[in-house]
Amino acid sequence: MKRVLLWILGIVAVLAVAAFVLLGRIDTQFMVSRIAEATAAATGKPLILANSPRLSLLPPGVTFGQARWGEIVDGQGIAVSVKGGLAELELTPLFSGKLVVREMRLDNPVFEMRESGAESVAPKKAGQAPDRAAPQKDARAAAPSDALPVELARLVLRQGQVIYVDAQGTAIQVKDLNLSVENLRRREEAAVQCDFAFDLDPGARHGAADKLAGTLALSAKLRYYAPDLTFRRVSLTFTPLSGMLPREAGPVQLACEGAFNLQNLRLHLAKGRLSLPQASLNLSGDATLEPLAFKGRADLEGSPRKLAALAGLTLKPSAKDGLSLESALEFADTTLHLRDIAAQLDGIPLRGNFSVALGSPVSVSGGLQAGLINLDAYLPLPEKPKTAASAAERKSGQDVNRGPAAQATKTGPPAWPALNLRAALAGVRHGKVSVTNLSFILKGANGTYNVSTLSCALGSGGTLKGAAGADLQNKAWSLSLTAAGVNVGALLESLGQGRPVDGTAALNADLTTRGETPAAMQAGLNGRGTLEVRNLSLAAMSALPKNVPGLTGKEGRVPSRFDLVRVPFTARNGEIAAQPITVSATGFNAVGQARASLPRQYLDAAADIKTLGMTIPVMAKGPFSDIAYGVDPKFALDLAKKLPGILRNTGKESGNAGGALQEGLRGAGGLVKGLLGR
Repeated sequence: MKRVLLWILGIVAVLAVAAFVLLGRIDTQFMVSRIAEATAAATGKPLILANSPRLSLLPPGVTFGQARWGEIVDGQGIAVSVKGGLAELELTPLFSGKLVVREMRLDNPVFEMRESGAESVAPKKAGQAPDRAAPQKDARAAAPSDALPVELARLVLRQGQVIYVDAQGTAIQVKDLNLSVENLRRREEAAVQCDFAFDLDPGARHGAADKLAGTLALSAKLRYYAPDLTFRRVSLTFTPLSGMLPREAGPVQLACEGAFNLQNLRLHLAKGRLSLPQASLNLSGDATLEPLAFKGRADLEGSPRKLAALAGLTLKPSAKDGLSLESALEFADTTLHLRDIAAQLDGIPLRGNFSVALGSPVSVSGGLQAGLINLDAYLPLPEKPKTAASAAERKSGQDVNRGPAAQATKTGPPAWPALNLRAALAGVRHGKVSVTNLSFILKGANGTYNVSTLSCALGSGGTLKGAAGADLQNKAWSLSLTAAGVNVGALLESLGQGRPVDGTAALNADLTTRGETPAAMQAGLNGRGTLEVRNLSLAAMSALPKNVPGLTGKEGRVPSRFDLVRVPFTARNGEIAAQPITVSATGFNAVGQARASLPRQYLDAAADIKTLGMTIPVMAKGPFSDIAYGVDPKFALDLAKKLPGILRNTGKESGNAGGALQEGLRGAGGLVKGLLGR
């Protein structure tokens, strides 16, 4: 037995010595030339090795140095180069006829591809019929076999680079590419790891803001057992560094597990999570690629204020900064459905259903139910003053803050969506103004939208009903409003105008206007309406009888409250005419007219007041911020001896009563300016 073992060892030693001698006698330069000839015959370009490769027996393999294939000529072509590498085979599988790569390593590989516009494929002529003889791709063809021509234990690419430039000038550069693939064997699970940095430049036809630079890292466990490709522990991390996405948008992380059937092109997503610093989205369900469809569930969690900051908006801080959403999600026939939405926005409950058809234009339909929403928490804070540096950059022509207007100018007019939405909100608050039980329907398309069945209750008292319209392309607006039981004093107080007037108001108005700015909209105001105020009280009237002789007593007293004030009005190009204005109370009647110019912010009014057995012609003129009042000069001269001071000239010499009345009118003027001048 020992003799047999010695003979075997001797034979192995002789074979090893013979192999080393044989390897030493191989003409490696001859091998290099043969490799170059073979690659040139197969591809049209030779593979050039700077140095002769080194062969090894245990393990069998080859180590090579710098090599290159192809070249870039006149800004186009394909070139591949590598600084060095090795390829080793496993010895044992060779005896059974299998080829198993123990390790394949490439150091500093560079792949460069540049296209020329002159060689782009010519488009088909208009009206040219498609080639019916061309074979059509069968989306449900048999899945590829899971048999491998070669099995791989380890593949490593270190510090690689990829450069691609298309005919239109779009450039993609991948740098510091590291790739590792382990255990790539038939029906076994392979481990993949990859990371690199990249720069994307869309070319001169796009702006600098469309550039993008960042890093990407991938790790995954993959297994292919025909026809299913299963994946687990997939982790993809994208970090933006500059360009169209701010750094605050990253890192973006995607983690998922599931399986993809290559035969029927179906995806089962057991779990998927997309995470940003501002929010995270969880998805699960089943999808198909032919046709493209998905059905499953979606869960969203995030911070509304961080998401707004990502869009360049700064919202008011809130202790309840949270957004959560759960919904059934379905996508089919280019339409996305969100059903049974259950959401919380800063503790506010939201319910609804939405459908979004991704056509041209986009179509949105659905309904929303919500609790009380405080708009102050979601309105952007005032912008900070621009710095000197940013002003200098704007002066030099650099577009620092690219707003929606600049983007719209660049891309042309916006594609207005088609809308069909219903909303029912428990309430909306802005400052001290609030409405409850708000409901409406919003419909329209192509920039023309209408709000119908609008109804709500004012928190200060009263109800509103009406409809509104907007033509966004022509900047035209319309409003039809009916108000009833409005507490005027409480409403003015909630608007920050004090309480110079009190009473219960009703309003019917049909108005239209045009323009983008408040000034333009005031100048384009047209329509008609009627305002009625019952049980009206003016704060300034309480001081009037004390300072006017004869305005005291049961029969001559000016009433502190008026039963009815009725103001029918018409508006034409911002010029409002009210006629006849009627005021009635016990022992007091007034009939007058008024003209108000919104573009000039000016009032011109006159009224005949019947009281004390006489008719007093009263006038009010001036800008909204400083309305001067008085009586007709002729009347004032006739009664100068009986009513000194209070009704003379502009009322500025009327003592305490005049000051009180003037203060009330100034308050009214300030109210007009506050409502119409902002």
